[in-house]
Amino acid sequence: MKTSNKPLQSANNSLPSPTVLFTLFPTLKAIWQHLIRTITSNKELQVWKTTDRHGHTYWHAYDPTTERSISLGSEAEMRMWIEQRYYQSK
Repeated sequence: MKTSNKPLQSANNSLPSPTVLFTLFPTLKAIWQHLIRTITSNKELQVWKTTDRHGHTYWHAYDPTTERSISLGSEAEMRMWIEQRYYQSK
């Protein structure tokens, strides 16, 4: 039996290099996230609370219908803004 000193070659030379995969992954991820947001888009007002590193609390709202957002310093202010914007305008 003859042996060869040639290095083994992969039978599948069409695999992309790791560099291509690492470059392509963020793009594919962004496309996927955009698709999911589009499919599951919700037209309801979104409200959330954040706290900064100094312990200050802020309330945020985003209206997907108008694409407007607001940040306020208290829950009471946010409730007043929502009531004025959504309940008194109808």
